[in-house]
Amino acid sequence: MSSPTRPAVWLALILTVLAIGVLVKLGMWQLHRAEEKQELMATLASREQVELAWPLPQQPPEALAGHRLNLTVHPIPDQALVLDNQTLEGQVGYRWLQPVRVAAGAPWLLLDLGFIPVVRGSRALPELPALPETLQVSGRLYQVGHNPLNPDLLAEPGPITRIQALEITQLSALWEKPVVPLVLLAESPAELGFTRVWKPINLSPEKHQGYALQWFSLAVALTVILLIMLFKGRLQRPAQVDRLET
Repeated sequence: MSSPTRPAVWLALILTVLAIGVLVKLGMWQLHRAEEKQELMATLASREQVELAWPLPQQPPEALAGHRLNLTVHPIPDQALVLDNQTLEGQVGYRWLQPVRVAAGAPWLLLDLGFIPVVRGSRALPELPALPETLQVSGRLYQVGHNPLNPDLLAEPGPITRIQALEITQLSALWEKPVVPLVLLAESPAELGFTRVWKPINLSPEKHQGYALQWFSLAVALTVILLIMLFKGRLQRPAQVDRLET
């Protein structure tokens, strides 16, 4: 009577073992990502006191991120950006990104002028303070991240352009101008813009370690379930033999 159920039991066991393997692999990957983020944070910290000059060196963006930059810029009128779906300490809002010209014919540079809180659910665009024609700024460069779940600019042009993702290639096509693939978090002048926080990476090493713990915990839970299934199977077989003998 029990033979028809054996294939289903074996299939469940095999799938459980495979799931455990996948969960362990995901946990190890998260630990690896945590190590990468720790190394990146250490690298960025080591560059904090190193100031670059314009034009920027011909190096990949990741090699320039974290360095300081002090220069005179000219904000581009009517081209301000607000990056949607941003959060800071539980508050939702926008991030103000202002394109500026550093030199004639040079790629435009984006200034990060801080986080603008908004009422949750509101789609009204914020009011941005006026910028002078010439501005002396200093700050640190950070690399533009890529979100595979939200890869498109989805620009809503106007006096202030609302975007859903910061995609430099698409932004350059929108403006028909080359754009530096780095953003300058403007720390000075401090009175300009809104709250600015140096956050060059989206997920901290601690976040990745927390995710790893979750995956490992699920793997342990499935392992316990698997052992219980095997233990019950061993108990059932002698019971079936006893019933046959009687």
